[in-house]
Amino acid sequence: MKKIIFPLIFSIFFMGCLDYTQYVTVDDNNNITVVAVATMSKSLVELAAYSEGQENGIPDYYYDDILKEMENEARSSYPRNFKFKKINNDNEIGLYINGVLNGNNLTEDDSSLVPIKEGNKFIFTPYDYSEGKDNYSEYASMFSSMKMKLIVSKSYIPNVSSCYLSSYDGVKDVNVYDLKDSFLIELPMLSGIDSPILYIEL
Repeated sequence: MKKIIFPLIFSIFFMGCLDYTQYVTVDDNNNITVVAVATMSKSLVELAAYSEGQENGIPDYYYDDILKEMENEARSSYPRNFKFKKINNDNEIGLYINGVLNGNNLTEDDSSLVPIKEGNKFIFTPYDYSEGKDNYSEYASMFSSMKMKLIVSKSYIPNVSSCYLSSYDGVKDVNVYDLKDSFLIELPMLSGIDSPILYIEL
């Protein structure tokens, strides 16, 4: 059972977590704090297992193994100083991730963690969830409704005049909400364009 469940869970979780929120803020010393919360409903995991022929569902102890593998995968995507806490309650599983970056030493490679300023705009490179989506067409409707929520404090980005995803395939506007002390930017996990880059113009 483990050999079937693990690839299924990883494909769903890392291609499109049902709820992924990332918060970015900066202090007076230009230290940038990044907090990410990625969770998935246990009922969805059980439904996916059932659709794969696992009629008895997933034993509770399997979630510990799944979370361990999730953490190992996440650690390869974040700096070594970042910390990880597993989320496992009656309703969901996932990870709480947090860490600090030195704002004076940011490079283009950090654009997958925080928006990077270039001239009068910021550039952010979200994970490309479109890769391999054709292999999981049965979950297409589920993926289409998923969004990544990027919350950026106004101490880091003071104002936003426009915000859009762009690539060689096209341009797609994204929703931005003013939360008084921060901006909430909603990114579709399947944007319909290949290798999208988020542009946040001041």
